Amino acid sequence: MAKRPPPGKCVHCLADDVERTWDHVFPRAWYPDATPKNINKWQIPTCQPCNQVYGQMEEDLLIRLALCVDPHVPATSGIVQKALRSMKPEHARDERDKAARTFRAKRLNEMLLNGPDIPRSAVYPGLGERWGRSSHEGIGILVPAESLRRLTEKIVRGIYFIEDEAFIEPPYLIDFYALDEDGAAPIRTLLDQFGKTYAREPGIVVRRVVPEDAPLCGLFEIDIWGQFKMYASIDSEP
Repeated sequence: MAKRPPPGKCVHCLADDVERTWDHVFPRAWYPDATPKNINKWQIPTCQPCNQVYGQMEEDLLIRLALCVDPHVPATSGIVQKALRSMKPEHARDERDKAARTFRAKRLNEMLLNGPDIPRSAVYPGLGERWGRSSHEGIGILVPAESLRRLTEKIVRGIYFIEDEAFIEPPYLIDFYALDEDGAAPIRTLLDQFGKTYAREPGIVVRRVVPEDAPLCGLFEIDIWGQFKMYASIDSEP
């Protein structure tokens, strides 16, 4: 097991001279079963409060997203099963865990939307109907935009720290975008021409382009499980 990082600055909240632990840039539970056993999983030093908050958010987000992806491709192998198992009381370690799993399943069931109630304009690009059902037959689930934004920000901060040993701090800001293929075309063109790829396949592929004269600015494309993408820009406040 890797030693804890020494006290210093948290990559997430930027608190300085704090006790730190290792946090996985791409959530550890999100790596599919098809991930090579010897892969070096990205880790960054963060304070314990940030680690805990992100861990809870990622656990909730995994369950929601796992119900929206194709379970029959290597990039998602084991992901859907892992999410479903986390809601089954028979897999609980103890009574407390059993209660948590029961509550998780109940809450998820309350968040499901039947076809006619799904707002088509709010379907996240790449996470729409995959099984050929009509709009009245489908089932949807709410995915918090704030959770996707924070996950995107976490990955962006992680890549900058790992690649450049840099912290994204004021006056620089990270903006998140949910874009369809047409909306993302200008970003993809720049990435195709000038971008660099960071991958821990088959779970995640990140592409980044950085201006030569502004190394803390840039554009990101983050591909999760080959199923959907998140986009981000980093720029300084005007």
